[in-house]
Amino acid sequence: MTAAGKGLSGRVCLVTGGAGGLGKSIVLALLEGGANVAVSDISKTALESVADAEFHKHGATSKLLLLPGDVTDAGVVKSLIDETVKHFGQLDVLVNCAGIFDRFDPVGDLSQDLWSKVLAVNVTGPFLLSKEAINHFLSRGATDASIVNIGSLASEHGWCGGAAYTTSKHAVRGLTKTTAAFYRNKGIRCNLVMPGGMNTDIVTNIANSREGLHPEGQKMLDAVLDGLQTSISDTKEVAKLVAFLASTDSSALTGAIIKADHGITTLI
Repeated sequence: MTAAGKGLSGRVCLVTGGAGGLGKSIVLALLEGGANVAVSDISKTALESVADAEFHKHGATSKLLLLPGDVTDAGVVKSLIDETVKHFGQLDVLVNCAGIFDRFDPVGDLSQDLWSKVLAVNVTGPFLLSKEAINHFLSRGATDASIVNIGSLASEHGWCGGAAYTTSKHAVRGLTKTTAAFYRNKGIRCNLVMPGGMNTDIVTNIANSREGLHPEGQKMLDAVLDGLQTSISDTKEVAKLVAFLASTDSSALTGAIIKADHGITTLI
């Protein structure tokens, strides 16, 4: 029995951004809880590599489906849902974890190309996936379907990223709230997890490499890292929370905005 109790057993989950970082830990937590998991990532090579190295050790091959694809492409997103349903029979849970960071650029110096790229992955992706998943949930008369969106402290605060990333994560919070409100009586739940600093490649790379970082962003990053240094979460900790929200054990929760930051924002 995992942190999600028995509420994951047999559940069919689709996790985007599952080849690394938090996404990988979420996949492992779901497999360990007895779920069937479709895993998507834009990199087919990374997806297959981590599956061979880790996923197959934690769940039978029959419980795992690898689906490389770009979450910003509506046609690809439809195929991710269709292939998951075709393989496992239905979909119960969507975890929108795929995301990219910016370079802490303030709006006055932010390029439109970077703005568009960050919003495409971080906002349009979850929108497209949620739309397809919800239509599937409704068509089969789901009674406890679950969408878990991965936000950030940047979903609430302005000091955790640049203008593009912060705007995108605020948008995901809004998408979560409206999805929860419109579908709360239709068997569909939607919740948001807001992790603080985590031991992921993105955090390590940003902390160790300042190349291309906006000068003002460097100052902001130093302040953020100073505050987060005693509050870094292991991705497995956050993954357990996501697994709980994906399970039927969390049936009373929808529209919840949950911080997983070791309380760092209580000091603000």
